[in-house]
Amino acid sequence: MSTFEAPDPHSVCSAKLAPSLTDSAAETTPAEFLPDSVGAHSGELTSLSKSTDTHPNSANFGPIILPLVSLQQSTFSAVETLYPPYHAEPSSVVLSCPHAGRIYPAEFIAASIAGITDLRGLEDFGVDQLISGALNHGIRCVTNKVTRAYIDVNRPVDALDHLMLSSPPASNHVKPSRHVRAGYGLLPRLTAAREVIHRQLLPHDEVESRIALVHQPYHSAIRAALSDARNKFGRAILIDCHSMPSHDQQNRPLSDIILGDLHHTTFDQEAGKMLTSLIKDSGFSVAWNSPYAGGYITKNYGCANSNQQSIQIEINRSLYMSGKYELNDQGVKRVSSLITKLCVALSDMPAPL
Repeated sequence: MSTFEAPDPHSVCSAKLAPSLTDSAAETTPAEFLPDSVGAHSGELTSLSKSTDTHPNSANFGPIILPLVSLQQSTFSAVETLYPPYHAEPSSVVLSCPHAGRIYPAEFIAASIAGITDLRGLEDFGVDQLISGALNHGIRCVTNKVTRAYIDVNRPVDALDHLMLSSPPASNHVKPSRHVRAGYGLLPRLTAAREVIHRQLLPHDEVESRIALVHQPYHSAIRAALSDARNKFGRAILIDCHSMPSHDQQNRPLSDIILGDLHHTTFDQEAGKMLTSLIKDSGFSVAWNSPYAGGYITKNYGCANSNQQSIQIEINRSLYMSGKYELNDQGVKRVSSLITKLCVALSDMPAPL
């Protein structure tokens, strides 16, 4: 715990049930960060800023650079919760999309050594384009609109890299996780290519302002969605959506889909077997917990033996991308259909007694 955020009263698992992110093969390791990792967000944001992408089909997926004055909480929300249409039967499933945001504060860009293309390597390109199809089946989707390079909402607020701070908090005695040590903590120190992001050390109030602008609203939206699902259905299931490269650092091919439940601590194993069969029957290969077992969001919002469970899904980018900055329309439809099938199947499961 840090001074920024009290313990989450909605966290449904005891900390000892799930492996520490320091020890487990969690969702965001440096192995994930390859040069083909770029990002996108929904087309409705395009009008906010001119795209800097060069591909003719990428006009809707360029980065959006906006001054911080336009991102104040009184007029701007870093989080977008997409609600199903009124005619759709509501569901106990909630989708989370934490890393596809493509809004970049102009002051952050100006203070960065890295260029915008390098910073975009931390985005999960196009994942938000894969989940919206589930809306028509009653699924609520929580998406982050601000870039992960600015702050990573899939990290706890005490995952601070003191090498980045001009005045590290004296009261913080938390042992740095391997993510922090690797340069990918709450505020990433490095780009995907492991280049330094910030030109200068950051004051501690900069950490607090980024948490207030992005991190707190994102987790508030997730908690609200899960609470609503529990109240209506007696259960809630969170699916945290990410993308991954086609090969690992040893150039070994990865499966089409990797599901993570922190080694069976956040999701029912029988339900997991059902998802495995459904994915295979749909023509995709699937693996569990290696090399991505789940991150902070998965750990914080799910417990296998409870009425609130969580699972992480990593989607191989080769399934829906034609190249850097480019989506494959047929691939997007195919993956979107799979995600919808998984959501519907989980929606139909009976609530625990």
